[in-house]
Amino acid sequence: MKSERELFNLAKEYALMEMEFENNFLNEFESDGLKYGMEEIRKVLLEKNYDVDMFLKYKALYKQMTVGEYLEFIKTLE
Repeated sequence: MKSERELFNLAKEYALMEMEFENNFLNEFESDGLKYGMEEIRKVLLEKNYDVDMFLKYKALYKQMTVGEYLEFIKTLE
């Protein structure tokens, strides 16, 4: 069974990695670690046949949420 909550959590983790990758001066080791983490999330999306459009929607949504909005939204997911 596909989990909306898992998909949202994957999108959240990906967004956090993406923001860290874009906003910080990273050494090669840190950069490679983030790239590896992002690749692992992409693999999970493919393996579990998740809706990529929904993943992208969740990722964009997460970036705009306040902490309160996040806490309320996460309660609505299955």
